Amino acid sequence: MKIEIDSLLVIDDTGMPKAPGIRQLIDKDVKELYTRDKSPNKEQYIKECVFIYNMGDPKSSVRQQGLSEVESIKASCELAGLDRSYLPDALVIRLYKRYYDENITEAGRTVENILKSLHNINLSINKINALLNEKLCEDISLEDTAAIIQNIQLVAKVAGDIPATIDKLDKAKEKLLYEQEQLRARGGQEVVSSMDAENYQ
Repeated sequence: MKIEIDSLLVIDDTGMPKAPGIRQLIDKDVKELYTRDKSPNKEQYIKECVFIYNMGDPKSSVRQQGLSEVESIKASCELAGLDRSYLPDALVIRLYKRYYDENITEAGRTVENILKSLHNINLSINKINALLNEKLCEDISLEDTAAIIQNIQLVAKVAGDIPATIDKLDKAKEKLLYEQEQLRARGGQEVVSSMDAENYQ
């Protein structure tokens, strides 16, 4: 059975998590995640389910930002209400990787890779600009001028690549949408990917 947040975590009317259903508990990883939390309110289980969703679901806000693995773990911890020092163990890693693999499509991977490129371009520009600002606030020697001009040109070149990357992203979103429509057209089956193109606007 495909891992999805709706099957991992259902909250009842009192705000307490219901136990995963029989079909989920047949999955030894889901069963272990649930049974190892001995607390009466299953607080850790809830938090780890939210963490797994954010790390594994292509539709999650974390996955849509093009973050690195380390950045994603940090953001997912915050969203799940986990301690800053929390590091996922082998079970949680296995679950979020399975979640991701079961819900991503090839077109979805392309969209994600382009989002990562845009994220890295923006990080690079910010870091180079910060270094330039720092340097320009100091007394500049003639020898420094050439290096500063070179860095300014580098920022301009990297920033100039952004429109082409955004164009690639738009085309990748179109392909993802087409892929989803094709999946729907085949016998009216449910779309395999949980990643919707409109979530990438």
